Amino acid sequence: MTMKHGLPQNESRVYWSNIEFIYQEGAAQHGIFEGGVVYGFVRAFDVREAISLIEKEFVMRDLGVRSFDFVTEYGEIPWENEDDQLHFDGVAALAGSTGEVFLDSFEVYERR
Repeated sequence: MTMKHGLPQNESRVYWSNIEFIYQEGAAQHGIFEGGVVYGFVRAFDVREAISLIEKEFVMRDLGVRSFDFVTEYGEIPWENEDDQLHFDGVAALAGSTGEVFLDSFEVYERR
């Protein structure tokens, strides 16, 4: 059993979220696009840690969080079609095995 943050790694779970964001100064898209929405996937011990890890990833990418629509454990999520099911199950598996934050399926808003 490996340890991370002082807790056994096998107690962590994969969480996912739908996040509305804005492009901060420094982002390549700043001034071109306003912001958008994206799915986030991360391995964490609870919702608070998942939010914190996602927020840190956003800071590194010069993105600002406008809102989290939800943050919940990724489980048996039924997607619209088999391709989406395989894709998002794969992203969740990567987040679970690597411990990295994965942002997937960006949709951006035009600048107003």
